[in-house]
Amino acid sequence: MLKGKKLSILGDSISTYRGVSNDAAANYTIAENPWFYRPAFPLEKTYWSRLMRTFGLTLCVNNSWSGGNLSGGQNPCSGVNRAHNLANNSGEKPDFIIVFMGINDLGRGVRPAVFAEDYEKTLAIIQEKYPSAKVCCVNLPNREPSVKKQTEVFNKIIEGAVSKAGERFFIADLFSSRLNNDFYYINTVDGLHPDEDGAAIIAETLEGAFRSYLKIPD
Repeated sequence: MLKGKKLSILGDSISTYRGVSNDAAANYTIAENPWFYRPAFPLEKTYWSRLMRTFGLTLCVNNSWSGGNLSGGQNPCSGVNRAHNLANNSGEKPDFIIVFMGINDLGRGVRPAVFAEDYEKTLAIIQEKYPSAKVCCVNLPNREPSVKKQTEVFNKIIEGAVSKAGERFFIADLFSSRLNNDFYYINTVDGLHPDEDGAAIIAETLEGAFRSYLKIPD
């Protein structure tokens, strides 16, 4: 059903991989994107590689920036500005887009009102530039009790933006996944970035969201 369809990603460090998320041959604007993931972490173990294999997707552009906020005014690393660049150098546009951002905004104390405005703007840009793409927005994980309430505030913002954007947009509910405060730190390499098992849980969550939205049986 999805074999050969193109996937683009708008993300932060969790979605990076050296030589992929800064591959100028895919999109010249991403050449300087910094990364977190690199060998010896296996490329095929990233959450998005797993998802692509499951559904037969091909990568269009992975525009992920290690350390990037979604919000950020004119900051070139912010997702709201990078959302313009999810097609490849040949002009091919993605059939599917993953938006997986907000953890850095939360950690840096971006005000909810600012995050809300920029998240809605990001989805509006995507809606205008990629009018045929289906867009999966990943909410923020339930990492620890001390930030749970603020995480829920940010996730409500994501939920509202997705609802406002329309039927081509849907949510992958990472907050309710197995990657929660009981397991998050066990399934990360440094307390923030998922290890291979954590990436598998993210892929599992996204797969479930895709299947539910597209009505694909298990």
